[in-house]
Amino acid sequence: MPLTRVSLSLFRPVVRAVDWVPFAGVAVAAVGLAVATGGDVRPFNLAATVRLTALLLGATAGFALLDPAAAATAATPVPRWIRQWTRTLVAFGASLAVWAVAFTVLAVRSAKGAQLGTGGYLLEACVCVAAGLAVTAVLARSRGADRSIAMTGAAVLFALAAATLFYPGRVWPLPGEPDWAPVHLAWLVVLPLPVLVLAHANRDTRR
Repeated sequence: MPLTRVSLSLFRPVVRAVDWVPFAGVAVAAVGLAVATGGDVRPFNLAATVRLTALLLGATAGFALLDPAAAATAATPVPRWIRQWTRTLVAFGASLAVWAVAFTVLAVRSAKGAQLGTGGYLLEACVCVAAGLAVTAVLARSRGADRSIAMTGAAVLFALAAATLFYPGRVWPLPGEPDWAPVHLAWLVVLPLPVLVLAHANRDTRR
C-alpha cells in the first residue's frame, strides 16, 4: 500500500488516540485571550498575544506525540516513523489552526493603519510549534510515553524562549521596525533545525 494511503488510513485513529485535553485548554485560553484584548489592538499587544499563543501551542502540541501503545504496536506492518509523523502533522496542523483563529481575532480588531506582520508572525509560530514538537519527540523516543515528557518538553521550550530575551541582538521585533526583515530571515534559517530533529527522533526505534 502506498505510504500516502497508509498515512491517510492512520489519520482518524491517531486523532482519536491523541490526548487533546491539554491542547484544548490552551486553545480556549488563547482564543479567549485574543478576544479579551478588546478593540483597537495596538502593535505591541498584538505581538505579545500572538507570540504567547505560539509558545503555549508549541508547549502543548507535544502531548500528541505520546503513544502509550508504542510498545504493543512496534511489530505492526506500519513503521514507527509513519505513525509518529502522522501524529506530528496532526499536532502541527491543529496548533496552526488555533493560532490562525487567535491572530485573525486580533487582526480584525487592530488599530487602523497598523502593520500586521502576518507572514513574520506565522513564521515565528511555525518555529515555536516545531521546536516544541522536536523536544518532546526526542524525549519520547528514549523515555516512552509518560505525560511528564511532554511537560518537560514544554519547560525546555519556555526556557529557550526566555533565553532569547537576554540575547545581545533582537529576536522579537515589531512590524515596521528596521530589523524586522533581517530577524525574520534568521527565523527562516532556523526553521529547518527542529524539522531535522523531528526526522531523527521519529525514526524507527531499531535504527
